[in-house]
Amino acid sequence: MPGRPVPKTIVYTRTSPSTHSHTLSRSPLNMESKDEESAAEYNRGGYLPVSVGQSFSKDRYQVVRKLGWGHFSTVWLVRDSHTERHSALKVVKSAPRYTETALDEIKLLGQIAAKSPAHRGHNYIVELLNSFNHTTRSGDLHVCMVFEPLGENLLALIERHRKKGIPMDTVKLIAKQILVGLDFLHSECDLVHTDIKPENILIAIPQVESHIRTQLSISPVPSCRQVGVPYERSKAGGVRVPRHDRALDQVQIFDSQPIPSPSYTRLSNPGTSEKVSLMMSSMKIKDDKLSSSVETSGLASTSTSYGAGTISTAPTSVISVMSKASSENPTVLEAKSTDSFMTRMPVKPMTGPSLLSQTAPRLLRQQVIDLTEKSPVTSGSASDDSTACDERRSSDEHEPSSLSQSGAFLSPPHLPTLPPIDAAPPLRVKIADLGNASPSKKHFTDEIQTRQYRAPEAILWRSDWDAKVDVWSVACLVFELLTSEFLFDPQHRTGVFNKNDDHMAMIIELLGDDYPFDLEFKMGGKISHELFTSKGELRYIHDLKKWPLRRVMIEKYLYQPAEAQALCDFLLPMLAIHPRDRASASEMIVNEWLDPPSSTA
Repeated sequence: MPGRPVPKTIVYTRTSPSTHSHTLSRSPLNMESKDEESAAEYNRGGYLPVSVGQSFSKDRYQVVRKLGWGHFSTVWLVRDSHTERHSALKVVKSAPRYTETALDEIKLLGQIAAKSPAHRGHNYIVELLNSFNHTTRSGDLHVCMVFEPLGENLLALIERHRKKGIPMDTVKLIAKQILVGLDFLHSECDLVHTDIKPENILIAIPQVESHIRTQLSISPVPSCRQVGVPYERSKAGGVRVPRHDRALDQVQIFDSQPIPSPSYTRLSNPGTSEKVSLMMSSMKIKDDKLSSSVETSGLASTSTSYGAGTISTAPTSVISVMSKASSENPTVLEAKSTDSFMTRMPVKPMTGPSLLSQTAPRLLRQQVIDLTEKSPVTSGSASDDSTACDERRSSDEHEPSSLSQSGAFLSPPHLPTLPPIDAAPPLRVKIADLGNASPSKKHFTDEIQTRQYRAPEAILWRSDWDAKVDVWSVACLVFELLTSEFLFDPQHRTGVFNKNDDHMAMIIELLGDDYPFDLEFKMGGKISHELFTSKGELRYIHDLKKWPLRRVMIEKYLYQPAEAQALCDFLLPMLAIHPRDRASASEMIVNEWLDPPSSTA
């Protein structure tokens, strides 16, 4: 991140929390756009031209259709002749920087796969199925990565439940699975994910192969257009550089055809809420084991679809499907860079409302997300100009497989019979995109995490960050799942303050009473002196207005006091400003808030 010009004289004084949070509505993303990758990106070091019907790896993988594209790769649905199943094939650009990053990621994913397969968290991490190199006639090498097909990410789920928020029991199940997966990465692999956010948590869908085949049977024939490939231009003087491969004067660019995946709207139904609670109970009873039958039944691999859109600058560890009900509507391939914070399409920071986007007195009742309501949520259109969420049809959404009735655990008299631990949960998620994962002590960079989920130590560019940064991100994610709003969404005001200033001010306003900033921690980062004076005061933003989390949940989101307190008891340990005070993933797994109700109807 380049240095920023910071004003030395202007001090911005807030009059209320809302004045620095800026009420910015999320604009609908045009999901009808047929924009695909640029033909110019097929020049040297760029994409490999791929056609439907083409085969890879000694004819093992046959291309069925294009799923999407990212800045560093195109993504294709392929049929594996060895397994007679479909997979997602990412074909990486041939430039050395992309090749190197892809190879590093492949090595990392292999190491993760070999670590403690008996650890239950292993089941909540994405799986790389295969990788190989493809060399063109002109000698360009393209790394190819084959992934298990996985479904939509949590961002799509958030969008679908934007009016009311995701039901709390479902959020608890998701949170526990994420924490279990992170505990595996932290304790068994000594890795920090460094980019936990909704886009990187993917939903697994049962019977993925059957679903893909059904969608292929009703989808239109893949369409493409012939596009001329422009000459490369020299960076010095704009002189045209002759192409090294004259066969690519033109290239076929296929339209992305995302495969719709079943959704989980009916998770908001009371009956499904009970299933979630039962699954939470079984997770608690059998914390040390997950049955391998989950994998073989297809729960660990789900229908995948990659839509049109550009995201990142380096290979990602998994491919995420965010599809529309119509297979002709392109969506966005989620990819994360090791050298960029560009994470959502279009490539610019999200501008949605954050926690402090409104003060409670100004909040209209109809704007409140009633999280206690249990009626089914009707799907709405995507409403974020920097997200990849799609509009969903509730009429086409299917409930996931019900809990298995084969066998049961003995349960206390006040609880109904619990499902076996290998029963299909109403929802299963996997942590994706490990391309930015880092050893906990030997860091590749101190520039980590997406802005809205960034921990204080990462904002300050402290070099002593560890796995606790992931835990901070989980808290931000859980809040977003419940409210459909960011916990923190800092803005900047040119010539007055930047996003780091605003981010720190927001953290202090929300958490300062619970976790005071100590001077040593404030001043221990690479950019600390840009944000704080020598006395530890914010340099450019004064007169902060405290609004503690408990009050926010009661005043803005109309939580009952007891419900707000219970949520705070879960979130605040993960939001401790100093990492030494912050809970670990393993500690949070046993938090009382994640436990199911003491009784169910």
